[in-house]
Amino acid sequence: MRSRGLSQPGHPAAATPPAAFTKLPCYHQHRMIGHILPIARNSFIESLRQPILVVMLMIAAFLQVMNTWIIGFTMGRASLPGEVTGDNKLLYDISMSTVFVLGIVLASFIATAAISREIDNKTILTVVSKPISRPSVILGKYLGIAMAMLVAIGIMVAMLLMSIRHGVQTTAADEPDFPVIIFGLAAVFGSIIIAGLGNFIYGWSFSQTASLLMLPLIWIAYFGVLLLNDEWEIQAIATDFPPQIFLSCIALGLALLVIAAVATAVSTRVGQVMTIMICSIVFLMGLMSNYFIGRHVYSNDRVAEIAATRSPLGLDAYDFQRDQVWELAAARNGMTADDFYDQGYDPRNFVSIREVLAMGPVEDPQWQEIMLRTPGSMMVVDLLGPPTTQLKAGDSFYYGSSPNGVGLVTPSFEPFDENSPLESNTREEPGLMIVEIDPNSLGQSLLVMQIGEQAVPLSRPPLPKDSIFLRPTKTNAMPLIAWSVIPNMQSYWLIDAINKNQPIPMSHMLLVVIYSISQIIVFLALAVVLFQGRDVG
Repeated sequence: MRSRGLSQPGHPAAATPPAAFTKLPCYHQHRMIGHILPIARNSFIESLRQPILVVMLMIAAFLQVMNTWIIGFTMGRASLPGEVTGDNKLLYDISMSTVFVLGIVLASFIATAAISREIDNKTILTVVSKPISRPSVILGKYLGIAMAMLVAIGIMVAMLLMSIRHGVQTTAADEPDFPVIIFGLAAVFGSIIIAGLGNFIYGWSFSQTASLLMLPLIWIAYFGVLLLNDEWEIQAIATDFPPQIFLSCIALGLALLVIAAVATAVSTRVGQVMTIMICSIVFLMGLMSNYFIGRHVYSNDRVAEIAATRSPLGLDAYDFQRDQVWELAAARNGMTADDFYDQGYDPRNFVSIREVLAMGPVEDPQWQEIMLRTPGSMMVVDLLGPPTTQLKAGDSFYYGSSPNGVGLVTPSFEPFDENSPLESNTREEPGLMIVEIDPNSLGQSLLVMQIGEQAVPLSRPPLPKDSIFLRPTKTNAMPLIAWSVIPNMQSYWLIDAINKNQPIPMSHMLLVVIYSISQIIVFLALAVVLFQGRDVG
């Protein structure tokens, strides 16, 4: 007897599979997400229950308090502009280092407990014995670890910001910032007391309760501190909030999430001690990769460093943004613009030229002259010391903030034809050239001009501390690949920019986010490969 099923040849439905089977990819995606989220939730809870988490948070709190007491020997100038000045620069540096080191250790401990320990104890078999793919296990474990790390990072960053607000007590006569002390102690010890009572009465996990309570309480305490000055007077919340330092803390948090991905990959094969050691090695290699590898990625020879720049027409960028400059300088000194002017202060000591240029474009042809963006526009460039090679009129002028030629402001253009005169509109092609060298300056004062009928497109003019080059920068492929594999921790370490009062561009933060996501994907892929071949039975 012939079958009457749909698979019979000639049946109208035989050529078309059932609708349920045409949606299998979507079904598998939903099922994979359904596997990852419970694993992530369980990993998150188990990570919060690790006693090492609260131990590290208490160590962080203790060290941040000690930093404000013992760091008072830099003798830095407190009158300079910036979110941190004087001794607070060293306080900021050491406080960031504290969070970084404790975060690396914590990521190693949490990843080991979530993966390596479960493999050793065979408890991972309860997951992999089910129809759950090993990539789902790795992704779920990392998401849980990352969420626990975000809780710890959020708490430690709030402690760091409170220590920056308190500042260094340089002398014994300095009055403590009591709002910081009282609110901070209330948040930390309030969380510990509530968690202890909950553990004793209701059996709550002490570490989990303490960390989940401390996160909102410490930030509530910080916002309370921002609303009060050290004399308990109400103030605007933005008065003591350091936006640039906050951005640097975000970059630091991203670096720790990358280290957590490294720890996840490593812990699929080795135990706790080796995980900590390898993560520390990766961290140190990331700090030194610029020196050992990065300097070979880009080929260019720096000729000199810029000491100062000025317009030969006597134009001053500060004059075009006068109102904003005076208001910003006065605000940094806690006074009105009129008082600032009456007391004879110079706003140039409190507002950098980079900040002036970042205040926005000005609809004035002379502003374009200052920005060196029009054909024939000129600028005098004074060098910091003699150039490393003999400069001459007709040399191309390339510049940028990096001493190895990365990210030059000047795009590539055709070099100068020696048979052409050095003057404006001398050729159709754009070109930024050295047209004159002051003979009385020992080669340390240059006149730079846009000589083409079209100007070389520049995002900004040359500025002090920029590096000068005579040609575009070349990129070497093999060192670039090696440099890209190792997480470059210098990309996340924005302390130098803060200490030098250089604003952090949002474009850099976007690149840091993209770079972090790429590194996390790479190390999670490595973790999947290592875990696929691991015998957990």
